[in-house]
Amino acid sequence: MLTPSYAAYLIESARERGIDLAGSSVQRVLVAGEPGGGEPAFRARLEQGWEATVTEAMGIGDLGISLWGECEHRDGMHLGARGFVFPELIDPASGQALELGDGATGELVLSHLRHRAAPLLRFRTRDHVDVRMSPCPCGRTGPRVRCIGRTDDMLIVRGVNVFPSALREVVGGFAPRVSGNILVHPSAPGVKQEPPLPVAVELAEGATADGELAEAIRDRLRHVLVVQTRVDLVPWGSLRRSEDKSKLVNH
Repeated sequence: MLTPSYAAYLIESARERGIDLAGSSVQRVLVAGEPGGGEPAFRARLEQGWEATVTEAMGIGDLGISLWGECEHRDGMHLGARGFVFPELIDPASGQALELGDGATGELVLSHLRHRAAPLLRFRTRDHVDVRMSPCPCGRTGPRVRCIGRTDDMLIVRGVNVFPSALREVVGGFAPRVSGNILVHPSAPGVKQEPPLPVAVELAEGATADGELAEAIRDRLRHVLVVQTRVDLVPWGSLRRSEDKSKLVNH
């Protein structure tokens, strides 16, 4: 059980040391602590490196370290703390309450129901989530969520909300030509940015910079996220690895 960033770091670290991580006895890797485990490209990268099933969990130290978790179907994290915490959804800008319905997105807010020592009411988690309310084949009921980013990392590019983790997910689709590591370099202080948004994309080991690849990544980002970017391809190993949580924005 570890952060997605550290799971990725260990894959590279093991390869550098000649350790056969994929051949180890590890069969399941549980990632938590930051967005990433639910991104298809990032999850595939971890599963290939570990040769193990990757599932995602989510919690917050102030209320409970593991409140949400995936079942074997891995279609969002189930609320496993029903009766202990009460979930709500709000608009992160206005604080307005939103319906916790299928397909809804917003910031997750949690309240203690049974904690006596230090109860928290309507605690803003800063986790921006996508809600699923449709039945799950596992039989569990209640809401499921997928964390799509942190509201305190969100940038607004000409009226479009952009999550760095969403940028990484799109870029990850260009593997194996890229490593999957990115770093956003805002051109101005604050949340609001003017296009194009500068994004450093790290190439895969042994790959060379290619103008066609950079243009393809720009086009995909514009098509999927409706944001104009300036993609700078940087050599393998030039973006810092993390043994805790990835820093995706260079503030």
